[in-house]
Amino acid sequence: MPSKDALLQIANAAAEAGDFDHARRCYEQGAVLGDAMCLHALGYMYDVGEGVPEDKAIAMKMYRWAWRRGNRDSASNIAVQYRGQGKFRLMFKWFERAAVAGDGSAQLEMAKCYLTGSGVRKNPEAALRCLAVAVGSIHITEYELEEAKALIADLSPRLV
Repeated sequence: MPSKDALLQIANAAAEAGDFDHARRCYEQGAVLGDAMCLHALGYMYDVGEGVPEDKAIAMKMYRWAWRRGNRDSASNIAVQYRGQGKFRLMFKWFERAAVAGDGSAQLEMAKCYLTGSGVRKNPEAALRCLAVAVGSIHITEYELEEAKALIADLSPRLV
């Protein structure tokens, strides 16, 4: 049997090529071996219905297993699942876990929560602190970085 790393590479290549059935089988093999990345990728397939029927419950289970095995990206995906269910306090707690694990995108999401009072009490100062961390993070997309900077520019004059 191939190693977990080899299974992940084969699965990623298969998914990239659009062979989702092969990707799923490789991710499943890696998941059985306890690979957090394979669990996360398998969860994503079920989350968005990529090569499998969409199933948010299975996706959540995979994300949770992946999180327990050290995949920090899974925390944000769990948070997004809770947001879709309207469970905003749980959503915030999972974004917070992702942020503590170093996810700058999660810092941006927490800032938005603090600004709107979604899952947490409104707190513009806390939002600004989250945004400052997000802007300094290497784990944030270019689009999110620009969004964080725009929010800082909008917030700063109001807090002075």
